[in-house]
Amino acid sequence: MQSSLHNLRWGTFSLIEGDMISNYAKAYGEWSETEVRFFLSQLADTDNVIEVGANLGLHAVPIAKQIAKGKLFCFEPQRIIFQHLCCNLALNQLTNVYAYQAGVGGATGTMEIQSSDYHHAWNYGSFSLDKGFSSEAEYDAEINMEYLPVVRLDEVAEILKLDSLKLLKIDAEGFEIPVLSGAKGLIERFKPIIFVEALPHSQNELYAYLNAIGYRCYWFVSNRYQETNFYGQEKMFDGTDINFVCFHESVVQYSPEQIPGYLVEVQTEPASQPASQPASQPASQPASQPVQDNYTLLSCQ
Repeated sequence: MQSSLHNLRWGTFSLIEGDMISNYAKAYGEWSETEVRFFLSQLADTDNVIEVGANLGLHAVPIAKQIAKGKLFCFEPQRIIFQHLCCNLALNQLTNVYAYQAGVGGATGTMEIQSSDYHHAWNYGSFSLDKGFSSEAEYDAEINMEYLPVVRLDEVAEILKLDSLKLLKIDAEGFEIPVLSGAKGLIERFKPIIFVEALPHSQNELYAYLNAIGYRCYWFVSNRYQETNFYGQEKMFDGTDINFVCFHESVVQYSPEQIPGYLVEVQTEPASQPASQPASQPASQPASQPVQDNYTLLSCQ
């Protein structure tokens, strides 16, 4: 593994040579900045946040800076990536972050996961607890196996001290529903905004689960490249991230002004109005129907 320090939009970061997310950050000085802008728009300095799948901390750092009087709980299963996460938190002098090298799921225990020396160029952000490095394509470099603790968010001692939770951010590469089920108590108590990766093969199941626990889902689909990128670079490579941002139905009913007007509600039937406007009614079709890609591609606001 080779790493180097870089001054990015949100601070100084140790990035890994050949890692896909690191490549974007080194090219543009930022990573998925549209998502960062959304998080910061929703967070006050006293809010608390949980991030499952924190990776190198390219989102954790700006979030932690925004909630300077609150707490951020980061979970990252990959040992080497976790070490870089901690390095980046220290480089940016952040002391309000609790970082855990652990998997997050629906039951507490231990599991064996893949590890490597990280010399091979790869998208290490696509790591999955069950598929390891091969969640998107077959990883063809050396693999070792390591044991990893797996926790339920409802059982993490420091999290149980919280008296509020504003945002639950999940990037778990297929483990989204186990993560949510292990946080059932937190979600029922605090009704946080849930920002979750919506992989194409699991969107229906994820939508159905969130709908069943009282959440309304909106598309958050954004370009990784922004013309306003920190380094002012022309487009060298592109990419799109597909997420659901979900608000509890009580927010939709009583405080709809909290939901940004540019968001488009996820539907199980084709939209009956322009995609640039959010849907006004919840989805009424069975969850077995495919969700429709009626989103607007978002850029930095």
